[in-house]
Amino acid sequence: MEFTAKLGSTLLSLLLGLGLAGPVSANQELGVSARKADLRLGCLYPMTGPGNQNGRDAAIAIGMALEKIHRRDDGSPKLNVVVEDTRNKQFRASEIARQLIDQQQVQILCGVLNSGIALEISNLARATRTLFIGGGHASSQLTNGALHPWYFRVSNDSKQSMRAGARYLRELQQKHGWKTLAYIGPDYDYGHQIMRDMLAALDALQVEYSIVAEYYPKLLETDFSEYITALAEKQPDILISGHWGDDFVFFVRQANAEGLLEQTRIYGFEQVGGYYNLSRLGDDLPPGMVLAARHHINWPETAANKEFVETFHSRAGHYPSHTAQDAYSVIIAVAEAWKAASQKNVEGVRKALPGLSIPLPEDPPGYVSWIDPQTQQIMQAVAIGESMADDRYPPATRMLGNWQVFYPESRPPQSAPAAD
Repeated sequence: MEFTAKLGSTLLSLLLGLGLAGPVSANQELGVSARKADLRLGCLYPMTGPGNQNGRDAAIAIGMALEKIHRRDDGSPKLNVVVEDTRNKQFRASEIARQLIDQQQVQILCGVLNSGIALEISNLARATRTLFIGGGHASSQLTNGALHPWYFRVSNDSKQSMRAGARYLRELQQKHGWKTLAYIGPDYDYGHQIMRDMLAALDALQVEYSIVAEYYPKLLETDFSEYITALAEKQPDILISGHWGDDFVFFVRQANAEGLLEQTRIYGFEQVGGYYNLSRLGDDLPPGMVLAARHHINWPETAANKEFVETFHSRAGHYPSHTAQDAYSVIIAVAEAWKAASQKNVEGVRKALPGLSIPLPEDPPGYVSWIDPQTQQIMQAVAIGESMADDRYPPATRMLGNWQVFYPESRPPQSAPAAD
């Protein structure tokens, strides 16, 4: 009987990790009770199935942020946060979001990793006039054509990341004269939007280039052999990757094994240089790859970032993915908006967000993140580095260094009202 119980427990854990178990839930309720809360949030993350490590990191970071603001005696709100498991599935996420609004009376939706899912949730937020604060997805479509008064985002979008990447490539071309580029990224909105944003940024900076290859493998692909063969034949000077998570890990491992990375460097300017990828690749990531991420555990070397990383590590037993800092940012943004609001309610929070300064762990000295009133998108510094040997943060054996930091080209306004 004991052996059978252990076997059943092991099988259940495996099924949960694959997202195949039935109604077993990884949902959490954090912060104060719903009865005592000034505001109630419903955050959507994959807690089981593909991407579950990112979702679990997000929940830990939300707990950290709640403890931080609830310790303050500065007018910060008391928050109740329900974290629901999307399993990274669009229909499931949409149904959960409706249930959170209609049955659990959450006042703010938040989180979401997948840009396609985020577009669906954003449409629901607009239809129901529910505030949605995105943290984890990056397609610039949400802050351009699909923008509406009830959506804000507190993680970098693909447009600003690619703008920083284009500035890096312009400087690189002035030094070394590269001419050709290729792109590979996932075949859904985010992957296509990265390429559109990169080309728009290069053109705006008057960078001359030619595209020799453009490939869009399906999301969650595991075999990149045909793409690697094609890229080796094209021999681009610059290979831009729009992959993230395990897609990037599989691609780099195979590209390195096939010798592609001896011919060309990977340039990834969105989230490919985050700790999640570095920790899984180890020595399979060659030195000299040029990468960025929405949060780095070794940059900036400030007290705030060190405290965030060390606190997270002490609770989770591993270092945080970028999703952790994105989720943390949502809670801090709500708290800062509440303090700045003239009305202490969700509408006051919405109206206080445009132009708001939000101090975050990823802010370098002398800079504070802020919300652009026009796009309702957070504006942050983008740090781009090169992979190099570094075993200070196991299990990673590579970290980024030799940083180049690109700041937003616009400045925060003194104040700006939210749209009605």
